[in-house]
Amino acid sequence: MLETDTPPVIILPRAVVDAMLAHVQADYPNEGCGVLAGQDGRVVKHYPAINVSDTPETFSQIGSQELLNIHLEIEDNDWTPFAYYHSHPRTPAYPSPRDIKLSQGWPGTLYVIFSLRNPEHPEMRVFSIDSTLTVTEHQAQIEP
Repeated sequence: MLETDTPPVIILPRAVVDAMLAHVQADYPNEGCGVLAGQDGRVVKHYPAINVSDTPETFSQIGSQELLNIHLEIEDNDWTPFAYYHSHPRTPAYPSPRDIKLSQGWPGTLYVIFSLRNPEHPEMRVFSIDSTLTVTEHQAQIEP
């Protein structure tokens, strides 16, 4: 997905949102993370991942072999990386300075961030981060 092609409204299937939320809640109090694959601007597969960060309570990182396997399957199916998702267990659902810096390794990818600082009412927001490190929030539309 190219920066200029990112629509203002991102459509996410309810089942995928529910699966992402369950995954990041299961990883609490650490950050949970994963990847969504897309085709024609729609999510086609959810890849929950293992957070291998040395500081999982404040940062998420997918292991190199797991990430390679995900990307190979995405390529084999002519899909594209649609989104990288992760949780912020104690902070707002907004890209951290480290998230923004590391976004350059995922050009054109959306970022779905869950805040679990209020576990009773998790928050989900969707962002793009362009090559100038500008963060743009996108409306998320959850469909049945």
